[in-house]
Amino acid sequence: MSEPRPASATAFRQAMRRVPTGVTVVTSLKDGEPRGITVNAFASVSVDPPSLLICVNREARSYLFISSSRIFCVNVLAGDQRLLAEHFSGKVRERQFAEIDYAIDATGAPVLGGTIAHFDCALSHEYQVGSHSILVGRVLSCSARPGSPLGYFNGGFHDFGIHVD
Repeated sequence: MSEPRPASATAFRQAMRRVPTGVTVVTSLKDGEPRGITVNAFASVSVDPPSLLICVNREARSYLFISSSRIFCVNVLAGDQRLLAEHFSGKVRERQFAEIDYAIDATGAPVLGGTIAHFDCALSHEYQVGSHSILVGRVLSCSARPGSPLGYFNGGFHDFGIHVD
C-alpha cells in the first residue's frame, strides 16, 4: 500500500488562513544586540514545569539569535499593537529596537511595552520539521495584564475584541 500524498502547499495555506491565532513578537538577545520576530505559532506545553513552544523559520535572522543565545521572550500583543506586529514581521532588518519601548526580565531578552502578557524563557528543546524549528522554552518569568489580544485571520491582523480582566 502506498503512503498518502501530503496536501499541496496552496491548499494548506488557504485552509490555515481560516484558523484564527493570537499574535506575538518573540524577542532574543545575542552579544548585546536585541532582535525580534512576529510569530503566530505559539502554544502552551506544560504547567509543571511551565513550558511553551514557538515555531520559527530557520532562515530567519531571529532564529540564529535564539538558537545561539538559548533565550527568548514571547510578547503577546494587545489589540492596538498592529504596527508593532508589522514592524517585527520582516520590514525592519537593522536597528529593530531603535525606537521601541522595552524592559528586561529574567533572561535579558526584551519585554515589549504595552503587551497583554509576556513569557521569558530559556530554550530547553529544539525539533526540526521542514523549514521550521519547534522551540520549547522553560518559562522563567511571566506576567499578564487586562486587555484585548491582537489576532491574525485570513491574512490580516485584527483586534479580537476579547477583553479579559
